[in-house]
Amino acid sequence: MTNANPDHAEVFISYSSRDADRVLQIAAQIEAAGIRVWVDRHDILGGTNYGYEIVRAIKNCRVMALMCSDASLRSPNVGQEVRLAWKHQKPLLPLQLAPTNIPEQIEYWLEGCQWIEVLNHPPERWLPRVLQALWYLEGQGSPYALYGPRATGRDLGAAARTNLTKASAAPIIGPAEGLAGLRAIAKFTDRIWPLPDYARPAAATAPRASAVRDLGAAQDQARHRYRLGSRVCLAIESERQGYLTLLDEGPTGTSYCLCPSWFAPDVRLYAGRSYLPQAGSRYAFEVTGQPGREHLLAIITDESLGLDWLPPEPSAPARVLDRADVDAILDRLRGLEANRWTALATYFDVAAN
Repeated sequence: MTNANPDHAEVFISYSSRDADRVLQIAAQIEAAGIRVWVDRHDILGGTNYGYEIVRAIKNCRVMALMCSDASLRSPNVGQEVRLAWKHQKPLLPLQLAPTNIPEQIEYWLEGCQWIEVLNHPPERWLPRVLQALWYLEGQGSPYALYGPRATGRDLGAAARTNLTKASAAPIIGPAEGLAGLRAIAKFTDRIWPLPDYARPAAATAPRASAVRDLGAAQDQARHRYRLGSRVCLAIESERQGYLTLLDEGPTGTSYCLCPSWFAPDVRLYAGRSYLPQAGSRYAFEVTGQPGREHLLAIITDESLGLDWLPPEPSAPARVLDRADVDAILDRLRGLEANRWTALATYFDVAAN
């Protein structure tokens, strides 16, 4: 492995020394794909200031690859590196070395992330996903909690582009990953949030509630949960005008299309703040089902995806998505240039009481 200059390395590797053997193998495989990496064991020269070199490398990288294990996520040094990446608005790409829980000390930065599983898998299984994630960052960017805000400046090298092309047989948003794969390249954002139905503008209220799904939420000012039975609405802040496809996956694993639906039949989205259900809708969102986590995925495209997903009768407010539906939306997105669409992801927790 070559020593990358901190001013030119594309990927900063954050890890625990306990995982050094495995991490150095992974770093070498990423570097062999044409991406310059920075690893402290190799890149800090004798006699240099350790803290200064770490900060310099983080400030100048394009993305931080966080090697996730019990040891690394509980390491004070790794925690400090993650906080520095957040401070300098650097993308965060978590690579899972082993099954682990997120400790409270680092939960703020990692909760809700879609990790790439390295585990004991061979490189041909995880390396294409890493390259796809970096390619997506170059084309669209991504905010803090998943990969970080848009990285600007240096372009990926020609070798990385070549290897990405070779890896196209295993795309990160391929059918095998389904909605989870799409969420993995989405911008994790706070620009989609729930609020009590009574708190939104009067012109946007919906007259009737529906109990057809387990949509829940949490994030109205200091509130982070809603109880079962609560009525909520969703606010979406969009920087761009386009067309909205809004998907919801609850703790049972059932996925719904919330737009287009009888909650939101109009797929047009305007720059600024929008509310769902849309004005004039027959239904309101009511938190039903079982406690757990709801995942919301908003896909905003420059032109309509042409998905005829509005149920034929209002008695079924939202379409339940099957595997063919998920494949259909992924196929359409693959046909779009990166700057023609964006995906925003968030999650909400539902409590029984």
